[in-house]
Amino acid sequence: MTRQVDLSDVSAQQVEAAYDEAATVASRDYELVRIRGAMPQDLLDAYVDAVAAINDAPLDDLALDDEVHDGGRIRQYERCQELSGYRLYRVLARHRVSGAIAGHTVVAVRGDRPQLGDQHDTTVVGAHRGHRLGLLLKADMMRWLRRVEPALETIGTQNAASNDHMIAVNERLGYRVLGRSLEFQRDDAPARLAASSQGAGRVTGTA
Repeated sequence: MTRQVDLSDVSAQQVEAAYDEAATVASRDYELVRIRGAMPQDLLDAYVDAVAAINDAPLDDLALDDEVHDGGRIRQYERCQELSGYRLYRVLARHRVSGAIAGHTVVAVRGDRPQLGDQHDTTVVGAHRGHRLGLLLKADMMRWLRRVEPALETIGTQNAASNDHMIAVNERLGYRVLGRSLEFQRDDAPARLAASSQGAGRVTGTA
């Protein structure tokens, strides 16, 4: 499901209210860290653990292998964004006691068309859910982008239709549905098994 927020339709007061609502729950135990561009090296290992939480996102009926994340993949992603002309913004939620990165959100703004932003990822690590971090992260991202990207008009995102929590966060921040898409997956295992069985009794040779 594709959603988009038109920033001209969402007042700064509305975003601040959402931020304050979430901060009331989360700010005692978590602090926010804003990062533009590449992830600092001293945060990279902890950030990898947070990014891997995307594997918990709902997939509905799709059966997909978990994505594998490491520091090298993060650096490749950052380099691809830079080469494509995107400006990368991240907001992290860091646990005050342990220093663990409990969640993050990422938006890329197009350099050639700075009115357009793409939401790349928002995840909260399982052990830190229930503290309104999703809303806190995305609201703070909108607050930040209003200041540093004044030409930005829209941010687009996609969610599985069953991802009720993130959909609620997006709707709270003014995202509206643009379209829906279906993904289909075919299980080739029966066909492979049949082909294997047919070939099992076949003898070939030369005389």
